Amino acid sequence: MLPEKPVWMSQEDYDKQYGNIKKDVVKEVPTATPADTTHLVQAPDHPEEDAEAKPAFKIHKRRHHRYDIEEKRKRVEVQKMREEQFKKHEIEMTANRTINVDQIVREHYNERTMIANRSKRNLSPIIKLRNFNNAIKFMLIEKYTKKGDVVLELACGKGGDLRKYGNVGISQFIGIDISNASIQEAHKRYRSMKNLDYQVILITGDCFGESLGVAVEPFPECRFPCDVVSTQFCLHYAFEAEEKARRALLNVSKSLKIGGYFFGTIPDSEFIRYKLNKFGTDVEKPGWENSIYRVKFENNEYQKNGYEFPSPYGQMYTYWLEDAIDNVPEYVVPFETLRSLADEYGMELELQLPFNKFFVQEIPHWINRFSPRMMEGLQRSDGKFGVEGEEKEAASYFYTMFAFRKVRNPVE
Repeated sequence: MLPEKPVWMSQEDYDKQYGNIKKDVVKEVPTATPADTTHLVQAPDHPEEDAEAKPAFKIHKRRHHRYDIEEKRKRVEVQKMREEQFKKHEIEMTANRTINVDQIVREHYNERTMIANRSKRNLSPIIKLRNFNNAIKFMLIEKYTKKGDVVLELACGKGGDLRKYGNVGISQFIGIDISNASIQEAHKRYRSMKNLDYQVILITGDCFGESLGVAVEPFPECRFPCDVVSTQFCLHYAFEAEEKARRALLNVSKSLKIGGYFFGTIPDSEFIRYKLNKFGTDVEKPGWENSIYRVKFENNEYQKNGYEFPSPYGQMYTYWLEDAIDNVPEYVVPFETLRSLADEYGMELELQLPFNKFFVQEIPHWINRFSPRMMEGLQRSDGKFGVEGEEKEAASYFYTMFAFRKVRNPVE
């Protein structure tokens, strides 16, 4: 009465295990649980054999850990493949403008929030790049924010800049983000900061697709108009379409008082053009990458249009950044288009510089102000400060900062 051969076990292994059944028989009544044993009871053919009948015996089922591990690994691989296929399908639909990019962005940042909660930031392979980006934001915030200001941050994420604004001494911070998971994490971060002495209001809402009035209406404590509006590493999502970009700039202008500043960080369109100019029209999906980041366009319309974007809106590429962004659709922000829109909505350009130039301009003022830990994180192998190696292109060259000042109310 041998157990049935499992489908995953070879005949050779089966024969080795059950070839000599007597070796595996324990001549006692089994006490183990049914989960790990199988009970086989012998019944005599004739009543007179009862006296000589042997007690019930059991056959031990041997656990096959290697099989279990392999099966688990296969299930994980299949699930990962399905998710990648689904993500690719979503990106194709976004490129074809079948679905809105907001859906992918929301899902991505909800997922990234959960991943970040399980990881240790200091072990990130892009820790130097993160330090550099944080230094840029410290510089921007201090340059255009003053004590007592009311600050509105669009796409505030998990509230990573709360401490930076605390150093300036603002009076109120209003953060809005499309990812509810990010807003929940921002609440947790704020509650853990015991020495912030300004009011924080965190709201889930669409910063670019609709009027901010919809999101802020349930929060009458928000003090509009604000002194500062900030958009960090997010405005490129608004350039999916002209209507969306205009709504974003109108939201900024209507939220800002005259004399207030609108500043932020975006991918540098001139650097993107520089990269695209290296490809011929025979390359259907131009792109570039290193071990830190990857950029890939879904078509070669730029090359076919005489090395010019056929439209300032909807120029989509997918962006991957190690330990941060997983092939999320983004859109080129032609800076002259942004400046033109800002002017239309009553804002004049104050400054625009690529990260590397802005950092070089501002770092002398921060040498003795950054913490020793921050300075250590910014130090390169040659003793100077900044980023180096493959992180340099992904941060120092790929991004630019900007700052506008509102000089008049827009005419709607």
